[in-house]
Amino acid sequence: MSWSFTISLSRPYKSLLTVFIFWKTLLLLLALFSPGPGYDTSTTLRLDRNATNAVGDGPFTASLRLVSTKLTRWDAIYFTEAASRGYVFEQEWAFGYGFTKLINFFANALQRTGAVDHAFREHIAGILIAHAAHGLSVLVLYCLGCAIFSGRQGRMLAFIAACLYIFSPAGLFLSAPYGESTYALLSFTGYFLFVQSFSPSGASTGLKDALIPLGGILCGLATTVRSNGILNGLLFLEEAIRVLYSMTGGITFAKSRRLFAVGIAGVCTGLGFVVPQYIAYRDFCLNSPYTHDGQPRIWCRRTVPSIYSFVQDHYWNNGFLRYWTVSNIPLFALASPMLAIMTYSAFWTLNVQSGRLTGADRLLRSLAAPQFILAVLTLAKHHVQIITRMSSGYPVWYFWIADLLMKEYSLVRLDKKEVGGQKQGSYSSMAVTYMISYAAVQGVLFASFLPPA
Repeated sequence: MSWSFTISLSRPYKSLLTVFIFWKTLLLLLALFSPGPGYDTSTTLRLDRNATNAVGDGPFTASLRLVSTKLTRWDAIYFTEAASRGYVFEQEWAFGYGFTKLINFFANALQRTGAVDHAFREHIAGILIAHAAHGLSVLVLYCLGCAIFSGRQGRMLAFIAACLYIFSPAGLFLSAPYGESTYALLSFTGYFLFVQSFSPSGASTGLKDALIPLGGILCGLATTVRSNGILNGLLFLEEAIRVLYSMTGGITFAKSRRLFAVGIAGVCTGLGFVVPQYIAYRDFCLNSPYTHDGQPRIWCRRTVPSIYSFVQDHYWNNGFLRYWTVSNIPLFALASPMLAIMTYSAFWTLNVQSGRLTGADRLLRSLAAPQFILAVLTLAKHHVQIITRMSSGYPVWYFWIADLLMKEYSLVRLDKKEVGGQKQGSYSSMAVTYMISYAAVQGVLFASFLPPA
């Protein structure tokens, strides 16, 4: 095992991409050989409706059609349909505006090349985006871990965490036309830039501070993909409070510059949520202000007219404890391992010693805050099973499991028998087994259009 880690760490990017290709290929094969269309034929109905050249397809086109059919399931139908013809119905605004626009851009590019039939070009574009974003975010997560944790042990922890992200229980959601992998790429890169704005000496420079607004822009773009990206604003809020507190000891140009940079980053993150809401408000409330009964839509008349909040409440029945019903107990059971992992790992950051940068331990705790709040909110008011895929875009729990695995490996080498060490080893083994098993089973169910999703 020591030798394998040496090889991996000597060429980490190549090793990570090798593991990535292996796992993606396995999941794709599971999807392709999964049985039947399940109980819902929405994907095939859409393809049949939009098909322009269904008869006489060659092997390449037939293969693309099969892949697009197997991976365009559940919410992916909303994403691809909105990418194809824009947002028409209110309920579609629950699905990330930024991601549908990204699919539309690449789908049009594919059409111009003539490589993909119109019927499923959005499907293929979404699948390509998901794979590319997942692969790139694996590499960014490794860089993020190396930036936070010091030395060879830190690089090893970062490498293991990146491998764990490959085997995320989000599974096929990171290959399908869903926003999870794109959200992770944007968020991880935003986190990395924010962490890079700190230096080992703790001194603030103009170049370092310039990285903060860039991180905020990426977090804002992530929020257009998934609305929970708004929680990333907590990183910048905490830094703003820290800088403001430091100003009680004296105001300097460096502190003012950093506060301004953090403020811009926070605004950019917030705009990622506000701008799509304004576009919906313009379309439904300003340009089409009245419905069939001559009255504006109820959400248009609210003090804060958010279509997203209205859609989640009215169409998807999200709300405090609404999902807490007897029939949903199996879904809570499926989500409970991920909820426990996200919660426990958030508290782990209170005691961990990273040691690479001045304030790095605090940065790790800052990264844990959005993760912990998301777990609580999902448990309290959302469809709880989605936590297995939403969790994929939060790095702290990968670091925690990686840390446990390294401790377990150290205990095996030293042949120690402490009860605490045995428990840590048990936790890490159980977590990895859960991740891989859940992702594999979920892949088959997803491709067959069977719950949970």
